[in-house]
This record gives sequence, C-alpha cells and structure tokens, in this order.
Amino acid sequence: MEPAHNKETSLKTFLFPPMGHCRARSAAVRSALLAASALAPAFSVHAQSSLTIYGIVDQGLTKATSGTTPAGMLPGRAPNDDWNVKAGNTSRLGFRGEEDMGGGMYTRFQIETRFATDTGALSNANVFWLGRSVLAIGSRDWGEIYSGREYSAAYTVALNTDPTLWSYVSQTGSTYTYANYLPVAATVEASNIRWSNTIGYKSPALGAVSFELATGLGEGTRQRSTSANVQYKDGPVWLGAAYDGLDNRTNLKLIAGGYDFGVVRPTASYSRAKGGLNGDATSFTVSALVPLSFGRTYVSYGNLRPATHLNSKMVGAGIQYDLSKRTLLYTNVGSAKQVGQSRTTAFDLGIKHTF
Repeated sequence: MEPAHNKETSLKTFLFPPMGHCRARSAAVRSALLAASALAPAFSVHAQSSLTIYGIVDQGLTKATSGTTPAGMLPGRAPNDDWNVKAGNTSRLGFRGEEDMGGGMYTRFQIETRFATDTGALSNANVFWLGRSVLAIGSRDWGEIYSGREYSAAYTVALNTDPTLWSYVSQTGSTYTYANYLPVAATVEASNIRWSNTIGYKSPALGAVSFELATGLGEGTRQRSTSANVQYKDGPVWLGAAYDGLDNRTNLKLIAGGYDFGVVRPTASYSRAKGGLNGDATSFTVSALVPLSFGRTYVSYGNLRPATHLNSKMVGAGIQYDLSKRTLLYTNVGSAKQVGQSRTTAFDLGIKHTF
C-alpha cells in the first residue's frame, strides 16, 4: 500500500504542479484545442445540406378562333374555342435537396408535382410527382449518376430552342421542336418528354462540352428507352444534338443551335421523328428572344412535315413584363394552319409567380 504522505505529495503535485509542468500542460491543452478547431470545419463541410422549396403559380386567360386546324398544331392553346382559364406555364410545387459529402462529392434529390391553378387538380391523376422524382449521387469533377422519373436527355436540347420554354400559345413546343414525336400512349408513359424508371449519367463540363446518357427500363410495360445529348457552350455560342428512342423503328433525332448577340438571341432546330403513335415526320424551328428593360419579347416560327403530307406551319409572338424578380405579366398570340384546314389563332394573357 502506498504511504499516506506519498498520496498527499502526488495530490499537491497534480493540483499545484511546478512552473515548468504548468507551461507544458498549457501547451498541450492549446495544441488539443487547435487540433479540434482545425477538424471542426472539415466535419461541418461533410454535414452541410440544403433543402429548397420551389414552384410556379400561373393563372391566365386564353381564347382561340374556330379554325379547323387541329388544336395539337398550336400546342399552347386550350382544347376548345371557348374562353378558358388556363395557365400559360404549368403550375408546380417542388422540393430539391442536396448534401455536400466533402471532396467534391454530393447527393441530391428532386421531386416535383404539377397542378392546375384554376381547379387545384393534379395535371395527371395517376402520377403525383409528374414533373420528376430523382435521386442522384455525383462528383463535381466526374459527373453524376441519377435514377427515377426524369426528363429525356433529348428534351434538354429541344427546350433551349424555344424562347418560351414550351409555354404559352406562342410556343413551338413538342409539335415543332420534337417533330410531333409520341413514342408510346399516355396510358403507358404519362409524358412524351420524361421517362420513368430511368438510370442516367450527366457529365461535368469538359471545357465547353457536356453530355448525358440515360435509359428508361420498361419493367414489362413497354420497351426500354434510350436518350442522349451532347452540348457545346462557349460564351454566346450554343450547339446541341440529341436522341430519344425505343429502337431503330421508333426514335427521335434533333440538332439545334443559337448565338447570343446581347441585344437578340436567335435559335434554330431541326428534328426527325420515326415511328411512334404519330408516325414519321420532320420539323424545324427558327426563333428569336430580345431582352427589354422591363422584361423580354420573342417571336417563333415552326414547320411540321409528317409522312401524311398534312403539313402545318405556325408563328407565335409574345411579351413579358416583369413586375418584380419573381412575378411577371405575359401576353401571347399564336397562329397555325394545316394543309386542307382553315387557320386557327389563339391569344393568352396572365400572371406568373415563381418561388
């Protein structure tokens, strides 16, 4: 057993160490604190995450003339000739989240539903997250792998050719930038620009070039889909090429480009559809977007040439007035004529809020 006086000496030494020992202990404590503070940012970076709630609420009024050209040849109009309360740009609510895992790695998700503001009804009663429902893991340097319900890689290129982003009665939309391509029925796939059960890869920017590859598994309900794009962006120059298809009998190919002059941004596209529900067709579009001090204005022309020779031509124009960073007013006019039919013209006006 240790003598009592030795215990007392040890206690005094611990509580009241010699001056040299105090300095050593203080240095050790400082070193430990500095090490902990150096590690803290690393732990906080690994733990960084974000959640964004976003959406569009759009309410408009539209009217079309009683021309006999089918409504599908003017894709932004209402299905009838009456006055309609109708969004120019489909209303939506979405959730987007991302976690930074450090070292340039991240995970992200995005889920988005679509609805009609005038009735509150879902855009598709059978698919709640109609817009997209995606989970992805990626690297800032190596790109990302994603899975879920996502846009076709071809849609990204097609969308950038239309200054309205496929909105309003002035849009060129699916009819003219997708050559009216419809690979499967809506009862099989709720949208001709998205695929469910998708697995895809998006590359990082490799200089001015980026690309995307994706496949949508059929899972016994349809054929497996494939889509891809490659884009070149260098300053004001943009070029794109894309593919979407089920096989060599049903597919879409398109090329597009544009140049931003600052005062005007012209774009053009050419598409070739093969097979599908609407059959073979080619189409091309020419558009121009002009920024204004209070918003922007735009004009578009589309030409569809199906194998049936029931060719259609459309022209559209519109203007947006920015009330604030998130709220704008819009008005548009679009007009289309199919061979053998009388011209149909439609206009719209409305208000759109983004958040």
